[in-house]
Amino acid sequence: MGKCPTRDTMSSVVIAATEHMLAQTGESCAHFATTRLIPALEIQGLINTGTEGVTAESYTRWRGRSIKQTERVMSGDVRLPADWLITWAAALPEPFRSECRIKMAALQGLVWVQVPQYTRRKSVSVDAELDSITVKFGDMLAHAEPAHDGVYDNNDCETAVQKLQNRLFELAALVKREINNIETATGIAPEALVLGRNSPLSGGH
Repeated sequence: MGKCPTRDTMSSVVIAATEHMLAQTGESCAHFATTRLIPALEIQGLINTGTEGVTAESYTRWRGRSIKQTERVMSGDVRLPADWLITWAAALPEPFRSECRIKMAALQGLVWVQVPQYTRRKSVSVDAELDSITVKFGDMLAHAEPAHDGVYDNNDCETAVQKLQNRLFELAALVKREINNIETATGIAPEALVLGRNSPLSGGH
């Protein structure tokens, strides 16, 4: 019998995002483990490092174990604990964190839209994130080679098309989040959404 085709899983998505981040930023696995991942896991109560780190010797032992544990998960020697998935993804820096969350949501048949962050200045205000949309739009244009001839067809490079699709999906998620932010803060939604909500076809009255 042939082997079952490899499928993406939550853990494989998180590990792949981490590998991509390390490759793109040049950050070492050791640095990621000791300054981002392990402290985040401890804050969430998922691991307990106790009093280690008080002395140079105990810190060295703690650091060595932290690095080895992370490397074993990254290499596939041990499974990524399910309880660690969310915290591990959150430990990634942007934009790798958002890209990872988008894929994790997609595995569940969902579109990722982050809950907006409320400012302290005013309880009903929400931070505008149009700058993030502008950056992502530029990223999408940078990967728009398949559209340069005005059509999409089987002559387009599959890798280039996949990258464009990924950037478009990420852009759409950010735009959706900004629409939600505005409605949350002001109560004003796009007219088309309001019409749809009130339509008898949608169960509206």
